[in-house]
Amino acid sequence: MITYDNKIQPGDVVALGDIHATWTLFEQFLNWVKGSQATVILLGDMIDRGRGDLKVLEHTKNLLDDPESWGLQAFYALMGNHERMFLDALEDPFGSSYVLWVQNGGNYDQVGEMERKHKEWIRELPLYMTIADTLFIHAGIYPGHDPAKLIVDGRGEALLWIRQPFLTYGPEFEGWNPRLKKVVHGHTPTNFEEPPQDYIPIVMGQRVNIDTCAYSKPKGRLTAYNVTRNTFHQFSR
Repeated sequence: MITYDNKIQPGDVVALGDIHATWTLFEQFLNWVKGSQATVILLGDMIDRGRGDLKVLEHTKNLLDDPESWGLQAFYALMGNHERMFLDALEDPFGSSYVLWVQNGGNYDQVGEMERKHKEWIRELPLYMTIADTLFIHAGIYPGHDPAKLIVDGRGEALLWIRQPFLTYGPEFEGWNPRLKKVVHGHTPTNFEEPPQDYIPIVMGQRVNIDTCAYSKPKGRLTAYNVTRNTFHQFSR
């Protein structure tokens, strides 16, 4: 069941879906959480497609460095596949990786400043994190498999790109960590799932998908999920 509510209490854990450089929507979110004393987690894909890359990155970096100045208890950001494509493009400025990034909405007009100011901290973003009984990740995991082992085995990039079989079977926590009960992710716009859900979050078994295609005009939305209260709040143009 999807419940929408704009309330946040101190100590609540709030996840935010794929921003995709939609600065005006991200600004609405920041004004909403400011002073709430919540813990905030961005699920990756902060950049590309929306053209507001620098503003989104600059505010994200400020929040990572000093969440208390925004009245937040803590602030985290995860790596998404678009951050990975950006880093790969910087290593291959005249090759296929750069072309792939641009084809997927990379902001080549701002790439120089993005590289100078933000490359190093983006490179250090974690692939996933857990708080209490909830796993936060960009795309998903192989059902029943510990993502930490995947990283150790040199296959961590799958966590940035996976769709199937994760979307069908979910995390299957009982196979590796029964303490966990829920995974919150983005990466696959909910209107691309089967059956498609137009710009609303999806709750299916143990997984919650909050990528509601923020960059898509005019109807795309940016979705926040208050994990503590099991409620959603959306931001639109």
